[in-house]
Amino acid sequence: MKKYMSSNVIGIIGLGLLGGSIAKALSLHTSYRVVGYARRQSVCDKAIASGAVAVAYTSVVDVVKEADVLVFALPPDINGVVFNEVAPLIKEGALVTDVSSTKHNFVQAVYKYLPSHVRFVSIHPMAGSEKGGFEEAKATLFEGCTWIVIHSEDTPGWSDDGAAELRHWGELFGAHIEEITMAEHDAYMASISHMPHLVAGMVATVAGGDADGEQRLRLAAGGFRDITRVAGGNPSMWREIIMGNAECIDAALASLEVEISHVRHLLAETDSEGMEAYLKRAKKIRDTFASLLGGYNERI
Repeated sequence: MKKYMSSNVIGIIGLGLLGGSIAKALSLHTSYRVVGYARRQSVCDKAIASGAVAVAYTSVVDVVKEADVLVFALPPDINGVVFNEVAPLIKEGALVTDVSSTKHNFVQAVYKYLPSHVRFVSIHPMAGSEKGGFEEAKATLFEGCTWIVIHSEDTPGWSDDGAAELRHWGELFGAHIEEITMAEHDAYMASISHMPHLVAGMVATVAGGDADGEQRLRLAAGGFRDITRVAGGNPSMWREIIMGNAECIDAALASLEVEISHVRHLLAETDSEGMEAYLKRAKKIRDTFASLLGGYNERI
């Protein structure tokens, strides 16, 4: 049975992997009327045909005027530009949220242009794939994943009711709910998402980026595949995410350099016991991650 929700119309601005998956999950689990925006008519047509949305527009304004809840699911910088353009048109009492991986640039636009009669609560579903686009969207994407609600009572537009509704979305979708503050978000993401993405690119480049690279890649197996998987993501999208969180990522890379120096020291000293202790600690951290999620989750 679909769950009746307090709002009526949900507008999804951006029908890519995350936006499209939220639209599909809402249409499956709730009685919302879901409407969407995509730049290309072909994406709008696919979204309507799949049942993800009741209607889809190539005009953001059409979505904004109709929606009680607006989900900004475009790349972070584009989200900010679009929000600036449509903010005066948002319905009184509407709830604005976003699924940006990097929050700083978008939320600064929100804080600057948010109308006094509009609520704002940010979320970050920690689900995705190296593949993108509406074709990859699915209603089950969030099952078993972490659904972050940014709890920031001292920020413009904060709404306890809005946060509760967005938490409930995650619960309906089968996700694990976590709450952090806006100040914590980008630094945490630098360590667990953005810096690892760069590391995957570095590993791929070291292994395959010179004259012998192709031969090495022929020999590579599961470990190389797993550690470099995210390097297959959209470079343009990831460039925007990474450059939008440059300061926090630089700090995470500095911490990584400390770890690299320590490992190189163990190698130089042929410290076999020290190396095993280091690997044991890393394994314990990885096992803790797995247990917190109730098992390994390859989508994170």
